[in-house]
Amino acid sequence: MNDAIYRIGDIAIYGFGLLATLSFLWGSFVFYKKAVESHLEEFHILDGVVMSAFWAFIVGRLTFVILNLPTFWGHFSRVFLFSNYPGIDRWGVMAGVYLGVFLTVRRYKAKAMDWFDFVSLGILSGVAIFHAGLSLLTYSWQYGVLGVIYLVIFGVGWDAELKYRTYSWYKSNKTSAKSGLITGFSLSAGGVLYLVERLMFRGFDLTVCLWSTFLFVGGMVLVYIRSGRTASEDIKIILKHGRK
Repeated sequence: MNDAIYRIGDIAIYGFGLLATLSFLWGSFVFYKKAVESHLEEFHILDGVVMSAFWAFIVGRLTFVILNLPTFWGHFSRVFLFSNYPGIDRWGVMAGVYLGVFLTVRRYKAKAMDWFDFVSLGILSGVAIFHAGLSLLTYSWQYGVLGVIYLVIFGVGWDAELKYRTYSWYKSNKTSAKSGLITGFSLSAGGVLYLVERLMFRGFDLTVCLWSTFLFVGGMVLVYIRSGRTASEDIKIILKHGRK
């Protein structure tokens, strides 16, 4: 995936890098469209896109370096030698995107979770494009299947973002629903699909299994916390049904 697919003078454009850039741009467009439809300030949205791009690259690269420390330990300059030591971690990129948006939201004193829901839709759409493109670069049908699944999940998330405020199970007895459902849903879906991807290509890995479980459970917990439900009320309902 590091072979150049095109060359302009002495500048080589690499397939993986080009695909990652296109995926980010598409995800940014989806985020922008959703945010504009929700009447967020356009200048703030564009600022968030720029900040997320910057931190996605920084955190993604640093995470890759940490995970491959033996290669970079004692050779700090290798961190900047992208041609000789390429690599960026996907989860670091996603964390960087959320970090960039969080810093933007904090500056403008907006509600972070509202933005995170839009960001999550952008990430899902970008990941779908990335896997579809990856199937062409690697001639792997498995990536194509994953791309289709991510696209379906994105479609479900897009539809849910429009309707979740009317979900009675989510807002419970509250008059309005809090944002956060899409973010939690995306985290859980991402955890499950990451495990599926690794099982497809590398078989069972305990670390991957634990990380995927953490994402899945974390996403579900976030949905529950942001919903109008309370643990005490749900326990009462469970006990009530248990006595019948």
